[in-house]
Amino acid sequence: MIVVQLIGGLGNQLFQYAAAKALALETKQKLYLDVSQFESYKLHNYALNHFNVISKAYKKPNRYLRKIKSFYQKKTSYKEVDFGYNPDLVILKGDAIFLEGYFQSEKYFIKHEKEIRNDFEVRTPFKKETIDAIEKIESVNSVSIHIRRGDYLSNALHNTNKDEYYNKALEIIGSKVINPVFFIFSDDMDWVKANFTTNHEIVFIDFNDAFTNFEDLILMSACKHNIIANSSFSWWGAWLNNNPDKIVIAPKLWFNDDSINTNDIIPTSWVKI
Repeated sequence: MIVVQLIGGLGNQLFQYAAAKALALETKQKLYLDVSQFESYKLHNYALNHFNVISKAYKKPNRYLRKIKSFYQKKTSYKEVDFGYNPDLVILKGDAIFLEGYFQSEKYFIKHEKEIRNDFEVRTPFKKETIDAIEKIESVNSVSIHIRRGDYLSNALHNTNKDEYYNKALEIIGSKVINPVFFIFSDDMDWVKANFTTNHEIVFIDFNDAFTNFEDLILMSACKHNIIANSSFSWWGAWLNNNPDKIVIAPKLWFNDDSINTNDIIPTSWVKI
């Protein structure tokens, strides 16, 4: 069996699931999700229940049962130590493989892209505002823009300076897309409404919250093009975009720490600035 520990927000959970699902497919083993961290983790909730994810929840056996299993079951534990892609993940062996990490690279699961996209289809019904927004998105040259603030403002690692990044991204889109309409997503919409300007039409997606952010993800993916933040959430919004001609713009500076290996986070077909 493959057991992956889930932690973090929706974007992180999607990465963790995708890497583990790909490994389960490669090794022909069953996938289990360890959601025990959410019993004490208060920043985010488990959110994969909204998706077409069919996996059993992992329950840690009692000490007596663990001792018995240790005699006949080979256990392998893998804890990610670097953000860079590790090709050795796929060759892990064991009757029970436990995964812990973020696995932020499509290289872990791109071989099984079809299965991953199927699993990440939403099965929870959308609210009316979301359905109306999808209709608008599909009728124009839609471009999603994700502006992440919230918890990033007090996080020295994630709070990168992105003023120049967004200005350059708007220039690129303006030069390549006719009459773009920008759909804005943010966890600080009041600030964005007061500070974000462009000469093109803007639509603020301001009707979702932490409990319905999966609808924001789907709205991003419905846009024809994407400008993402240094965030796994909008990364997935762009990756799930099925437009074969999509332009995805991503920040080259993912963390305020050059020692962290971020070479494998952004797909090669995306524009890094």
